[in-house]
Amino acid sequence: MKYVILSIAIIGGSALLSCNKCRECHYDDNGSEVGIGELCNEDLEDAEANGYNTGDTVVTIHCEEH
Repeated sequence: MKYVILSIAIIGGSALLSCNKCRECHYDDNGSEVGIGELCNEDLEDAEANGYNTGDTVVTIHCEEH
């Protein structure tokens, strides 16, 4: 019985660690919301911390959690 519980705990822990952190993001352009799609993991963290490049302009993004 202990092995069954241990196995379930290991599988559950592995599933939680492998989750992708993804969010749908957009930025504001003169009052209009411009969608940029879904950003995940390091791309999401970098864009939230440093802004998102749109050609020659860096904009502040807003992301919603799924």
